[in-house]
Amino acid sequence: MVMAEEEESGVSIQLEFPKGRVKKIMALDKDVKRVSSEALFLVSRSTELFLQFLAEKSAQVAIEKKRKTVNLEHIREAVKRHQPTRDFLLDELPPPSQPTKPDRPTQPAGRPKLDPPPRGTRRIDLFFRKPELDDPAQAQPPENPAQAQPPENPDQDQAQSPVPVDES
Repeated sequence: MVMAEEEESGVSIQLEFPKGRVKKIMALDKDVKRVSSEALFLVSRSTELFLQFLAEKSAQVAIEKKRKTVNLEHIREAVKRHQPTRDFLLDELPPPSQPTKPDRPTQPAGRPKLDPPPRGTRRIDLFFRKPELDDPAQAQPPENPAQAQPPENPDQDQAQSPVPVDES
């Protein structure tokens, strides 16, 4: 049958799946004792054809939905459209997820909304902004010198203050 067609056409069909792995998978069935080379060829080739069919139908669904990438929902839809495949495969697919994206995004895609920072902290981007002179609290020094905050590092305070240097 298949072997006769190969001899007539002179073209040999190369299998995509490793024979050893397919044989191991077939041997997982308790009813299978030994696997002939013809059975191995037929199961492997049938699997290739089925996966090709499923990939083509899933790609067709993705194109209909104007998507460039095939995802699980496209595969599920392709399985639902083909009765023989639906009968055995639909129950084996993972359950459908919740709607992934709303029709209209509620906020810009570039920056997701974050929770407010904890009390006593500020955002890192505020550190790099120039202080605005419109705010009188930032533009003027505190009136009471006791309210001025001392520098965190006392060495910095000494480096900034004019101290006579003895060069002798």
